[in-house]
Amino acid sequence: MQVTKALLVGISAFALSTGAALADRPKSDPGFNKLDSNNDGYLSRAEAAKNPTLTKNFKQADKNGDGKLSRTEYLTFMTKKDLGNVKDKVAGSKDKDRNAATGSSKQK
Repeated sequence: MQVTKALLVGISAFALSTGAALADRPKSDPGFNKLDSNNDGYLSRAEAAKNPTLTKNFKQADKNGDGKLSRTEYLTFMTKKDLGNVKDKVAGSKDKDRNAATGSSKQK
């Protein structure tokens, strides 16, 4: 159990430090700077519309409800999304490799 926790923490830290490298983000998914076409430091709904995930979750990402996303709101939302993807991958591989009846990683 401790090894699993340590592994999850390590993978999470790595994912946060590498950003899009571990995320299931298409190469065409632009980052904050590319989305901020008027360079005002915020993403309007129109600017965020270039990212399907932001389009669906704009209200959830807009924590202060001002109708635009700051860089902090954008990064917070996208980091949580990326971390969720990593946790799903770890959980999926753990479940696939373990046999619950015996606690073994080898299937009989």
